[in-house]
Amino acid sequence: MSTPSTKKPEQAALLEVAASEKPEREEQAKGSARYASPRPFREWQPEQGQLLPQYEREVLGEGHLACFFVDVRKALDFSPILKAYTQERGQPPYHPVMMTLLLMYAYARGITSSREIERRCETDIAFRYLTGGEQPDHDTVCTFRVRHLEAFRALFVDTLRLARGSGLKKLGHLSVDGTKVKANASKHKAMSYGRMEESMKKLDEQIGRLLEEAAARDAEEDRRYGKGRRGDELPEEMKDPNKRAERLRQAARELEAEKKLGLAVDKARRREKIRRAKEELEKEARQKAEAKGEDPEEARPSDKAQRNFTDGDSRIMPRDGGFQQSYNAQVAVDADTQLIVAQQVGQNASDARQLSPMVEQVETNTGLVPEQLSADSGYLCQEDIEKVEDKGVECFIATGRSKHGEQAPPVPRGRSPEGLSFKERMTRKLSTKRGRKAYARRKVTAEPVIGQVKNGVLPRFSLRGLTKVRGEFSLACAVHNLKKLRKQGWELPSLAAQAA
Repeated sequence: MSTPSTKKPEQAALLEVAASEKPEREEQAKGSARYASPRPFREWQPEQGQLLPQYEREVLGEGHLACFFVDVRKALDFSPILKAYTQERGQPPYHPVMMTLLLMYAYARGITSSREIERRCETDIAFRYLTGGEQPDHDTVCTFRVRHLEAFRALFVDTLRLARGSGLKKLGHLSVDGTKVKANASKHKAMSYGRMEESMKKLDEQIGRLLEEAAARDAEEDRRYGKGRRGDELPEEMKDPNKRAERLRQAARELEAEKKLGLAVDKARRREKIRRAKEELEKEARQKAEAKGEDPEEARPSDKAQRNFTDGDSRIMPRDGGFQQSYNAQVAVDADTQLIVAQQVGQNASDARQLSPMVEQVETNTGLVPEQLSADSGYLCQEDIEKVEDKGVECFIATGRSKHGEQAPPVPRGRSPEGLSFKERMTRKLSTKRGRKAYARRKVTAEPVIGQVKNGVLPRFSLRGLTKVRGEFSLACAVHNLKKLRKQGWELPSLAAQAA
């Protein structure tokens, strides 16, 4: 009697693969402990068909940043951008809300190049989801960004309205700090005032010499070919191939004269740029002298005063241990939420007298006044600080830089001595336990936010000119605030509550 077999039936192969398509395994090195026995690999077929979700949002997932930007559009006010489109001209433009979200998401990813944004719209699924499959080219992206710079300022303020509706009811501690952001220009394209006059004289000499050489060449051609003739007409005797080579050599000499004229035009344009830069520096010197009550006619710029020919509004500023063509960006950050509640871009490398304007902007943007404010020694200005304290804000401003490893002064005891200067009173205030605790919040408030903006959103400006970079920085700060709202899990206010 035969016993029943207990052997399990073999499972059918899920995927039949030809032997020729299977990856070949390398022969394992003898004596190698790591590859003592052959290990199997997963089957890999790049041409394998797949059943993907119908909607790109399902591929990205609800927690993706692109999905957050699409959702937040319902709570943001895009009317400053939409009202710019009042006339119908030619082909309908891309939807302004879509273009704004595209820029916001690109900046959130640290992508500011319009050409890179165009490439991502073709290859990146998140960009394709935001654009709904549209593929705007880089010219369209750049034109849209430049056109709505002022509206980006309103968009930044609108993120603060959104934050207030989501739970920002008061400002406890505020930290103000500045950072140098690299301009879209090279410092090698700048020239100091002391060199401008000499450079203009040299260019005048070069232009005169080039024009004289070109005039001499024209006179020689008139003598050779006759007045009113170009010299390239093809007479009967020049149809001979043997004589044509000589005529080509003459044409090459004539082309050299035309190049000299073109070079003279280029030098004349450069001279005009230097002249305009020189006049701008002299105008600024007269305005500064007039503000100080001095005679503006006798004012003269410093020989070291510079102007950049690529971006004339940018300035040479100390940055990263050297000097670069930059702008000075100011931010005021709420310590509890790390939201930027005020921002500005300026041309002055110093942070002096920036404290009061930033607090006023905070009050305008949010309707709130902070309880405390901290800043480094660059903001130490008695007049400026007193304006802020008159609003009921307690200021903790450093009075100097501490050396690395330097011991902190002992905590003062008793009442403050009489006769101390403003700086000495502030130093004593920061030496107390309360002062040290308040000032320590600056390092975990403004400095991290500046690092997040510069490393993750706007590493350098893409646009040129003070007005344009201010709009671009407003867009970057708006993106930072939205990322913070998303990360902290704040609930977006409903449309009904917004309308009410």
